[in-house]
Amino acid sequence: MEGAMQAQSLVLREKVIKELLTRRLKRREAARELGVTPRTIHNYFHRFLEQGSEGLKDHRKGNHRKLTVAEEEAIVACKQERPQRSARLIRDLLGLKVSEEAVRLVLVKHHLNRKAFDPQANSRLIAGESAKGGSISHISV
Repeated sequence: MEGAMQAQSLVLREKVIKELLTRRLKRREAARELGVTPRTIHNYFHRFLEQGSEGLKDHRKGNHRKLTVAEEEAIVACKQERPQRSARLIRDLLGLKVSEEAVRLVLVKHHLNRKAFDPQANSRLIAGESAKGGSISHISV
């Protein structure tokens, strides 16, 4: 399934770059459609001119593996089962081959990070008190 998603992504990139070539799209519009920066569109455009469709492929090396929907659901379930579990522990318990940061970002996305889970800390901040009991003179939100 992952290969099919990459193929779809490649087809969409090519379609957008061809629309850019025929001036049906502007760089900002193309960037918005692909969810990338205008600079990335610039790079895609020039690589497409030099290499054709091959230039639009992701040639990065290293581990840029994404979590599957099932893995993300397992992370959420594991955290909900025991809220005190850390991102590293969840990663290790589930045997995921991603960084601790990747797991932490899933927790943040689902509002399951430690700050979101600690109602006592949140109520103190809302009431205008610091964790040490003093009043807060400045709150950054």
